[in-house]
Amino acid sequence: MLTILLCLLLTTLSSCGPSTGIFATGNWQDSGLHQHIRALAVDPNNPGTLYAADTQGHIFYSTDAAQHWNERSTGLSLPNPVHALALDIPGKKLYAATAQGLFVSTDAAQHWNSVLTPTAGLPPDSYTALAFNGNAPDIFYTATAGHGIFISTNGGSSWTSASNGLPQGSAITSLSFAPDTNQLWAATSSHIYQADSKATSWQAADTGLPADISINTVHPASESGGPHGFIYAGTNRGFYLSRDSGKHWSRGQVPLSGTSIHCMLVDFRNTQTTAIYVGTDVGVLASDDNGQNWRNIGSGFPKGQPVYALVLGAESYSQLFAATDNSVYMFPGTNTGFGLTRIITIAAIIVFFYLLYRVADLSRKRRRKNKQAEQTEQAPSEPLPPAPKD
Repeated sequence: MLTILLCLLLTTLSSCGPSTGIFATGNWQDSGLHQHIRALAVDPNNPGTLYAADTQGHIFYSTDAAQHWNERSTGLSLPNPVHALALDIPGKKLYAATAQGLFVSTDAAQHWNSVLTPTAGLPPDSYTALAFNGNAPDIFYTATAGHGIFISTNGGSSWTSASNGLPQGSAITSLSFAPDTNQLWAATSSHIYQADSKATSWQAADTGLPADISINTVHPASESGGPHGFIYAGTNRGFYLSRDSGKHWSRGQVPLSGTSIHCMLVDFRNTQTTAIYVGTDVGVLASDDNGQNWRNIGSGFPKGQPVYALVLGAESYSQLFAATDNSVYMFPGTNTGFGLTRIITIAAIIVFFYLLYRVADLSRKRRRKNKQAEQTEQAPSEPLPPAPKD
């Protein structure tokens, strides 16, 4: 029994790391990048490598999961707000959609070049979003503020317009690809549209959405391994969900109607449940039931801080990173150490197992004593010595 209890104690204590076991809630930690961050990207070949971009056009690079940052903006004209950062499917090219065009880097953000060359087929405009075809790595898409959407089928060498069915001149606020249905999703400030992977024709897909909302982001769950046919929309009046690939939309049980959602992320790490993270005007919220209910994540996040981008990164994608107006925050943090709460918890665990051992030991002694008593009662009496003969 003692051996079993010791094994259980060691197993429990080993799970008390800052990001696992009973401490999975953890705390948010400021990465120290004190800039107005608007976009984040993670290297798919090395999730400890992160990129961040700010409202002035600076690109920052970290190889140790946001512990340290270095600026890498050579080739970018400043100021030039960055609206989106994304690596292509192989993870070799990093793209930046900015207010002054589309830029690409092939050397981990050390040098940047404009994609708007005379032969590329892209117009001068503010570029707002990027999406990659998960079923065909050479195909990807970019969106603009005034010229609609463009598609490249040769890895970004050339582009063609793909805006048939979209309202002319409308700014595209969001762009994403659903690999399960091979569909492309786009949002303007007032409508959601979907098209096939070639983006030959766009159709409105917003039945059930109020006419007076502003749509900030649209995200198919399957893009990050979520359930097929589920589409999520973040608006200036909360969260909306479609279970039938955009045919109908509804709110969750807790609709977040007073909250503006700027970005969202589906947690691809757990295939058993679908966790959704949303960046709102008051911080990060999470749902474990496809947006029906919401909860805060951990503690230590600055109050009232809008969140503009969310990514999963670090070793084994163990941390969530959030872009805000004053830094990049990570959850759980890495500097929590053995604070008072953790020490008290570990002490309570040790006391619990000690008491459990004492109870087991007393029970064992009681059983032994009872067994000895039973053996004494059952033992035959010694025969009396024979009487002496006369």
